[in-house]
Formats: sequence, structure tokens, C-alpha cells
Amino acid sequence: MNRYLFYGILSVVCVYLIWAHSFLGISPEEKGFETSSYSYGKDLGKGNLIGVEPFMVPGDYSNHKKFLDKTESYFLHAKRSGWITDKTIFVFPEYYGTWLVVSGEKSSLYISPDLPTGMMYFILRNPFSFLYHFLTSKENDKIQAAIFRIKAEEMKEIYESSFSSLAQKYKVTILAGSIVLPSPSVQNGRIVLGPSSLFNTSFVFGKDGSVLGESIRKKFLTEEEKPFLDSNLKPGTVIDTPAGKMGVLVCADSWYPESYSNLKESGADFIAVPSYINRGETSVWDQSWAGYNGEKNPSDVDPKDIGKITEGEAWKKYALETRAARSGFKNGINVFLQGKLWDLESDGHAFILRNGKPEAITASEHNKNRIYNLWF
Repeated sequence: MNRYLFYGILSVVCVYLIWAHSFLGISPEEKGFETSSYSYGKDLGKGNLIGVEPFMVPGDYSNHKKFLDKTESYFLHAKRSGWITDKTIFVFPEYYGTWLVVSGEKSSLYISPDLPTGMMYFILRNPFSFLYHFLTSKENDKIQAAIFRIKAEEMKEIYESSFSSLAQKYKVTILAGSIVLPSPSVQNGRIVLGPSSLFNTSFVFGKDGSVLGESIRKKFLTEEEKPFLDSNLKPGTVIDTPAGKMGVLVCADSWYPESYSNLKESGADFIAVPSYINRGETSVWDQSWAGYNGEKNPSDVDPKDIGKITEGEAWKKYALETRAARSGFKNGINVFLQGKLWDLESDGHAFILRNGKPEAITASEHNKNRIYNLWF
């Protein structure tokens, strides 16, 4: 009887191991999305910002090749449009690299009806590492923290190698959107991970493929981020690029006056803002604005706007377009991650500041796979 029990358990373990380690990183083929493109100004030899608003689905993150191919499609589009020069800077949105957390997992994760179901498949395939990180986590949201720590090295490798190779191939500078990583730093032009807190962080890649400057960590976290992320001491980082000093504000950091003061003091010439908006299954861009999320309203915010203006109108009034111009900046771009990631809808549309004035964005709401070119 004991022998039969032993063989039964062994058979279950073998079946599980075969299931857990076979056919990984495979997702169904998705239909391609047409890319809409828009350009502002003329090439005066001063450089340009190319803002990318990619429409992403779970399969785009299933393996390194799919992520690289999807990302490179925007570089190919820009090249065909004649936008790439030796002073070009690409700007990708917030959390663009974060969803690499699902890379190399079972196909059932990518076709799950909602994110919680998909994460159950993730945990089932990584039970022991999940249990270890869950039990050792110091964050309030131990589940999210554990999931990100399990895949941190793999996420970093795909993110870094993809953007490094594209920067070298097209001889451009890239603000590679943001990614959640544990205490990241930059050493000798490479991303190095640490053992402590998770941060929502961005990196800039130079034309030689190395990381420029330091990791750009978000300060003003939303209520959704606070349970598992740590915040930077101050908002805003300035990175030297061939087109000048680029000030970077990660999403909500662009809503606070002190962010622009910090960039001014650091000598920024222009601003790039990678953003991501998600409130669940429905779009919020045209819904009533609920006010600042995660931090107190700055003193210049009109409390009467809360519940009266839309989310999009609030971004226009209280983020890059207005605050940058008021602070004396002439040029900037704010791009948003688009997509349908399980049951999460993400939306928003770009804001562009050119020569101190906002550009009228004519992007179609019917195509959320977009790319914008801003000549300095």
C-alpha cells in the first residue's frame, strides 16, 4: 500500500513538473494594430522627441522576442517617416516594462479572463519561490511584492537587452518607460538590482546601448502603488542627451509644482513624462475627475474641479501642459500606455508642449496605437 502511495505521489509530481516547465512563453497570435502617427514642427537640426503610445495585450509580454518585435515596430515606423536623427529621443510610457513580469509563463495565463485568474496560474507554476518571497516580504501587499521579486532578474534582462540593442541599432536615445524592480541602480552603464524595496523606475539608454545617468524613481505614488512600492526622496531627474538636458517625471510626479522646480534647478531643457492610467474595466479619461490620488492636493488646485471636470481635463490643467509652461519650459511630451491587459483597460492621450504652447492633438480615439513626433 505504501509503495502504491509513493508511486502515486511520484506520478503527480512528475506530471506537475512537466506541466510547469513545458510550453512556456507561448501566446495566441493576435491581430496587428495599425499605428497612427502625428508630427509637429520642422526639423531644425535641434533634435526631436518621439512619443510612443503602444496598444499592448498580454501576449506582447509572453516572451523576449514578442516584446522586442512589438517595441521595434515603432522604431521602424519612425524610420520610414524620416524622423530619426542623431539627436532623436524615443519616449515610452509608464509601466511599459512592468508587464514583463508574465514573460515565460503558461499560455493559460495570457488567455485568462481577468488578472487575478492569470496570477493564480503564475503562483501555481512558481509555488515555492512565491511562498518564500511572500513570507519574507515586508510590504503590505505581499502577493504583488512576491510576484515581482520572483521575476525581477528576468524582467530586467529582457527590458535592458531589448532597449540597449534598439538604441545601438537605430543610434538613438531611449527613455524606456518604467518597470517595477527591487532597489535598482546603474553601475558602469548597466542596471543592477538590490535586495530591498521595489520601485517604479525608468531608465534612459544612450546610442551605445548603455544606461545614461541614474535610475529615475517615482516619488508621488498612487493609492494602488503604495501597498507594494517605495517612493523616491524627490521628484524629477535630469539626464544629459544629445538634444540637451532631459527632465523626466514619472506619471503623477508631473502633477506637483515642486517637480518642475527641481528640474529647473537641475538645468533641464525639456521634459518627458511617461504615464499609465488604469481604473479597472472601464475607461476613465472622459469620466469625472476624483481628485489627486495618493497625495494631498497642491495649494493651487481648485477643489471645485473635483467631480466637475473630467480626468482628461484635469491632466490638461494640473499636469505637464500647464505646469511646465508656467515654470518656463518650452518643450515637453506626456505619453500614456494603451491596451487591454486582461480585464484592465488603460487609456489617456498625449500632451505636447512646443515652443511654450500646447499643441492641439488630433489623434483618433478609434486607434489607440499611436506615435508622436515633436521637433525642437
